Amino acid sequence: MKFRYDINALRAIAVIGVILYHFKVPYFDGGFSGVDIFYVISGYLMTKIVIEAILKNTFTFRDFYSKRIRRIVPALIFMVLTLLIVDFFILLPSDYQYVAKNSTASLLFVSNILYWQSSGYFDPSSELNPLLHTWSLSVEWQFYLILPIILVLLNKVFKFNKHHYLLFFIISSVIIFIITRYFTRINPQASFYLLPTRSWEMIAGGIAYLAEDHLKRYKKGIAFIGYTVLAACLIFLNSNLNWPDIYTLIPVFGTFLVILANQNQFSFLKLYAFQYLGKMSYSLYLWHWPVFVTANYLGIQSSFTFTVLLLIISFILAYVSYTYIESIRFQSSKYVVATVVVACTSTLVLSSYSLNEGIFKPRTVQISTYTANHRDERKKQFNTGCCFISSYFAGKGIDKERCLELEPNKKNFLLIGDSHAAHLSQSLRELFERKGIHLNQASATGCLPLINADGNNDCVDIINYIYKDYIKNNADLIDGIIISGNWIGEVENKEQLIKDLRNTINYLQELNLKAVIVGQNETYTMPFESIAALEYEHNKILRTNYIDDDSYILNDLLKQEFKDLYIDIYNSKSVKHLSGEDVIPYMSDENHFTKYGADLTASKIISQKPMKKVLAQHYRGNRMNTQGFNKGSRSTL
Repeated sequence: MKFRYDINALRAIAVIGVILYHFKVPYFDGGFSGVDIFYVISGYLMTKIVIEAILKNTFTFRDFYSKRIRRIVPALIFMVLTLLIVDFFILLPSDYQYVAKNSTASLLFVSNILYWQSSGYFDPSSELNPLLHTWSLSVEWQFYLILPIILVLLNKVFKFNKHHYLLFFIISSVIIFIITRYFTRINPQASFYLLPTRSWEMIAGGIAYLAEDHLKRYKKGIAFIGYTVLAACLIFLNSNLNWPDIYTLIPVFGTFLVILANQNQFSFLKLYAFQYLGKMSYSLYLWHWPVFVTANYLGIQSSFTFTVLLLIISFILAYVSYTYIESIRFQSSKYVVATVVVACTSTLVLSSYSLNEGIFKPRTVQISTYTANHRDERKKQFNTGCCFISSYFAGKGIDKERCLELEPNKKNFLLIGDSHAAHLSQSLRELFERKGIHLNQASATGCLPLINADGNNDCVDIINYIYKDYIKNNADLIDGIIISGNWIGEVENKEQLIKDLRNTINYLQELNLKAVIVGQNETYTMPFESIAALEYEHNKILRTNYIDDDSYILNDLLKQEFKDLYIDIYNSKSVKHLSGEDVIPYMSDENHFTKYGADLTASKIISQKPMKKVLAQHYRGNRMNTQGFNKGSRSTL
């Protein structure tokens, strides 16, 4: 195959975009689309290799798969094993086992399936998984496995030529894209991670190969348009968009145009630095993310110097990988496969046993595994599956009978929100019971508790029902409303958040209802139980290194905007982050309280002036009217 400077340049553009996006460099919010560029390139190359061999009667599965193994696997093994050796001395035992488990999935090219299955709301943060980026390699490998089987079968059964293949590819890509758009709306995690909804991007690359002979004119202009589109993608797209979806067409189309044009006359394409980046793009992609995650785990705070240092380290490791591993031409894939078997056996053992536990103090390990050892308590704390609906309970509404019944002889308060309402629910309920107050709860993940909710369909249905049905029809029976959410998700849309919160408060005031807003709590860049464990291990305050500044900025803004309604729960230095002898951490993950932390926060909530004001008001309405409502509320939402 004649060397194509344009394809190598596309690799360079893709990997630069991904790295700058992951390293949070300003103006590269769309850098994640570099993965989609890689997909189109892979689709083009694999389709070209397979179809040309089929039409020449030289294709063999053994040869095709053997070459893919020798090309992809050695550098991946090198990265995984190096990471496991280094992390053995850095990560807490539970975190190390998590990485070892992901290593097995990465080496077997099923990490995309694993991450899809473990993409629940309370699963480990993606930014603490140094092998998260291998999901895209798994998707590509699965495509490599299936593509030649389909193409060979089509040729054997229907005697396909290039024109037949082109028609098949076009029809397939259109059908799969339509299905993808639908699937992204009903199951975004699965759509993001799995091959079926990503395959159309690689098929688009195949179309570029099959159609390139038909393009005779305007090649330079078409290539220029393609590069312009890709540049716009890296700058103007953002991760808040549904993906893959209609916007995914943009990077796919841009890459398609560049490949289709096959134009190698632009002077910038042959720049040595640019071409070298393209050649080492695979190793650079493999190494940049583990470097970033390791730095985060060590609490190295983000800055310009930090970013430059990580880039240098990533390039050094990528150079070593490309020069001494990736560039080796292995004569047989047998030794590579044997190494994978040994590596997977090792990672399975490492993921099953806490082999580095002896490095740490016993109490350190106890703190770091608090959440894993108290899952049932956590469910009770959140009222999970009943009054708190997460993605795991998709399609199931809140239980009206248990969560929304009004007590005739008590004050009735309603707690509405997402998981940041749910993690306070048990503690607030216990405090309110002592005051003779009944607390109802409606909480769900996937949207904020606003009058015009936007986000996950199940969440939006619940929030809309509460505001537009339950509250509206029972306004005279509700004494107060507590609105709580993880507001930090809207840090990029602060003005809209303020507007939506004002509209929500105004709506409640029109119904003559008193409401308070529970503020943004502090959030961290890694689970707080791990931070607390490291603090205990080193007898040193480390948490300030892991604070997410956005939570402070947003809390300060909302506090100024909603003074009389806002309850500030942002943690002060006076709060004890570990309980006494039980050494229970104040938080479990990056932003949710444990029961210990929720108890402290609930006490803080009811002691503040906005809540005291609502608690002091008199009973509303005739409680006997609730009897009719209760009889009609036995079904789930």
